[in-house]
Amino acid sequence: MLKKIREKLKYFDWMLFIPYAILCVIGIVMVYSASSINLSYVGLNSASYMIKQAIYVVIGMILMFLLAHFKTKWWVNSKFLMIGFVIMAVALFIAKFFTNAINGANGWIQLGPISIQPSEFAKLFNILFCAYTFSNWADRRERGLGHGNGPYVALAIILGLIIWEPDVGGFMINFAIIMIMYLTYRDPETSKWNRINNQTFLIGLIILFVIMLQVPRLKFIQDLSSHFYQIQRFTAFYHPFKYSASVGRQLVNSYYAISNGGFFGLGLGNSIEKRGYLPEPYTDFILSVTTEELGFIGAAVLIILLLFIILRVYLIGIRSNNLYNRLFCFGVGTFMFVESFFNIGAVIGLLPITGVTFPFVSYGGSSMLVLSAALGMVMNISANQKRHTEIDPFEYYKK
Repeated sequence: MLKKIREKLKYFDWMLFIPYAILCVIGIVMVYSASSINLSYVGLNSASYMIKQAIYVVIGMILMFLLAHFKTKWWVNSKFLMIGFVIMAVALFIAKFFTNAINGANGWIQLGPISIQPSEFAKLFNILFCAYTFSNWADRRERGLGHGNGPYVALAIILGLIIWEPDVGGFMINFAIIMIMYLTYRDPETSKWNRINNQTFLIGLIILFVIMLQVPRLKFIQDLSSHFYQIQRFTAFYHPFKYSASVGRQLVNSYYAISNGGFFGLGLGNSIEKRGYLPEPYTDFILSVTTEELGFIGAAVLIILLLFIILRVYLIGIRSNNLYNRLFCFGVGTFMFVESFFNIGAVIGLLPITGVTFPFVSYGGSSMLVLSAALGMVMNISANQKRHTEIDPFEYYKK
């Protein structure tokens, strides 16, 4: 028994786990710091969110360890993905039509004391689905066979249900995951001309994204802002101080928090903005509170740790000897990078607020479990690489 444990720990990717664990611990501390004062104001247990976050972290770590040692045949399986698609579609449908809106979106399913956000789980599902589908297509391409359009329809249904909630941030992250994985699938065995086309396509998407950010500036769109919460977020992005008493309140107080923190911060627990001024201080804007209390240095440490994890995930994908594992790692890396980019961009006013959390630090069970599961699967690939026993799971388990 001990020999097996030592064997597993020998190939365990500590370079992924250590920064992950540090971020989780910092997250628990900052969730308590950001939420306790407001909970005490309303007569609730000031440690309730911290306790919940600690439980999410423990469950997430257990899930990560399990997936790091499972055989990949459990998720590299067409039947598993078909069942997963049905569950995802039904969950997103229920969230949209049978739940109450929160901040203008029907994105959460309440199950007793906990709430589930299906669009978070959709990110991991799309990574698994695209890795399997594109590996299958590559295999068929090598044998001179074509492929159907069913996967496109499945992905369109998932993306359509997410934007229908509406969850703009979740939609953009899922869309980015799918695009990067698709371009990765197209790239390896294609001609130089096709690679240029791929790069042009990616640049085109970035330009389109920038143009889309300008659309809400149009007057007739602005006139609709009183009816649509998502448009109000763009209004706050363009004119935060003009609407500082209403839709611009979050961004303005985020600016104040970052300004208050300076280089070294006010000290842990000493944030001013979290005391009823900054909405969602323990979820979307936890980085603002962290910067105010721990300063630029504290925020930089968090970002560097997260960037290290992302680069490590991409590196494992680059080292992979098969397309499925490479696609999966690139999907997970894109997931973490785009989510971090959207959160940091919203906090400092470079992007509109889309309700995206800061990975591993913000309060939230769905996000923590999905990120931990994804990291565990990447660790599984990493362990096989260290054993020099990496195999193409698609070749063994494709149906």
